[in-house]
Amino acid sequence: MITITELRCAYGQRTVLEIPSASFAHGVHGIVGLNGAGKTTFLNALYGFGRQDGSSVQRNSSDLGRINCSFLETENYFHPGITGREYLDLFMSGPGTADVRPLNELLEVPLDALITTYSTGMRRKLALLGVLALDRPVVLLDEPMNGLDLASTRVLEAIIRRLSEQGRTVFVTSHVLGPLVALCHRIHLLQQGRFTRVFERGSTEGLEQALFADVDTRTASVMRSWGGFKP
Repeated sequence: MITITELRCAYGQRTVLEIPSASFAHGVHGIVGLNGAGKTTFLNALYGFGRQDGSSVQRNSSDLGRINCSFLETENYFHPGITGREYLDLFMSGPGTADVRPLNELLEVPLDALITTYSTGMRRKLALLGVLALDRPVVLLDEPMNGLDLASTRVLEAIIRRLSEQGRTVFVTSHVLGPLVALCHRIHLLQQGRFTRVFERGSTEGLEQALFADVDTRTASVMRSWGGFKP
């Protein structure tokens, strides 16, 4: 169980995240919200970045941070001049790590090629393999489907389900609701730095309306006043 108490993150004088309390059982948790809602900031805070004094994020009564989290960020750094295999070896060299190379039979990353020759999708899949190799109990995935083709997205969904079956806690952000509805045990709606609603698996009716309520209102107003294209 992960518990949050008085979690607050700010950039300068601007508060970006303010969550008085929340709890997350093991399983898959979707974090959804419009741009600027605080999704990436929330994952950063779970990992240990940007928490203000007095914030508490605990797992089983101990501080949650980098020692028991792995984090797939939206942008990943790759050292120039190394191959994908050398990159993975960095993640699998320590104790308690997992050999994820068998997964590459599905993801098909050209491990013996230089990373500088990879497409965006190949780099994304390599970064995912590195994160999984750390073999941590909490996995943070920030927009993991960005840049993936349909087949790779399908494989990723199977990997996330397997992590859940093994008792891990997985947090996933995405701009695409469909995969989250199918994958997640709970979907948490983040608006203006706060969780406003939680949708259980099988009871996600109203999620899209709640997420886009403000956008739909503003769009309807503009559409009414706009004359449209000339015939």
